[in-house]
Amino acid sequence: KPPRFGSSLSRHASNCSIHLLFVRSSDNQPTCRLPRPLLASDTFTVSMASEDVKPLSFFIFGHPVTMSPSPEIHSVGFKEAGLPHTYERFDAEDVEDVVKKLKEDGFGGGSVTIPHKESLLPSMDELSDAAKTIGAVNTITKGSDGKLHGDNTDWLGIKNQLERSFTIKEKAAAGGSAPVCLLCGSGGTARAAAYALREMKAERVLIFNRTTSRAEALAEEFGFEAIADLSSLRELAQLDIVVDTLPGASQFVLPNDVADVLERHRPVVFEAAYIPRRTSFVQQALAAGCEVVEGIEMLFEQGCAQCEIWTKKAPAPRAKIAEALLEALFKQGSGHPAYAKMEPYESLPKGLVRETVKQEGKNEKEAAP
Repeated sequence: KPPRFGSSLSRHASNCSIHLLFVRSSDNQPTCRLPRPLLASDTFTVSMASEDVKPLSFFIFGHPVTMSPSPEIHSVGFKEAGLPHTYERFDAEDVEDVVKKLKEDGFGGGSVTIPHKESLLPSMDELSDAAKTIGAVNTITKGSDGKLHGDNTDWLGIKNQLERSFTIKEKAAAGGSAPVCLLCGSGGTARAAAYALREMKAERVLIFNRTTSRAEALAEEFGFEAIADLSSLRELAQLDIVVDTLPGASQFVLPNDVADVLERHRPVVFEAAYIPRRTSFVQQALAAGCEVVEGIEMLFEQGCAQCEIWTKKAPAPRAKIAEALLEALFKQGSGHPAYAKMEPYESLPKGLVRETVKQEGKNEKEAAP
């Protein structure tokens, strides 16, 4: 059937979308043209149209997840990839409820958060090297054979965002020594952080947890040091990174008698929690003049890595995912369940803003004659 004049036809390829516009030519015959001139960077790959892909259901598993912005991340990812999949929250305190969902027909995969990152390990048929070493999964993919593959992208969310930090880049450019770090916590996210810091060639990592035996076990496993008392921080001649993986509701802060190490060393502070956005520790770090990497930036980064796994397309549509998060979480009048926890709204997460600005610059460059 010939196309109508002025109509369009879109087909998603594995690395791009091709959009053809049908117009009337000088001899009154339908013809088609690209909406803009081809660029040297354009690549075209033939693949099956999205209509031939079976719709699958994806979820965020954990408790509580009623405020999770993960659906905003992956709805954009699937849409941009031309995939008909859905992504929803699945709040479950009992891990057995999650296991039942994994076995359902039509289940494609899911994100995993507290308290199931470690408890779901035995339910996986296969594990990535990162998940094996970390001992926790935050990403599940169900293969066409029904096997469950467990992966961990949390460590990428931590490593990639830390390496984009202005402070760390500045120290590296100045030829500084390998970073000295403090890691707070010992759960699944802390294990991912330990893996990330080891991959970053950290010189020394001190691990603190309120249950000292858990800190000692994690330190021994990764070749780090456990500390029972934060007062030992006063003796440090250098402190470059502090990673807090404790729940936001714990209201963790450095005690008054050691809090001055933040102002003295000005480490980059990485906060894994994002509900609330400004945890007690983030407020303490900002007051001391530290650069802060927010939990919502980690969520964005590890979510982009998940998107690439599930869509089999890289890179993820980072700018569009960042835009979706900014609109859902910070736009006045948003009905998102986490909106009320994102104050202050006038100060946006720098990592998300950076992605949108980067894309705007790229668009301007491509549009230039």
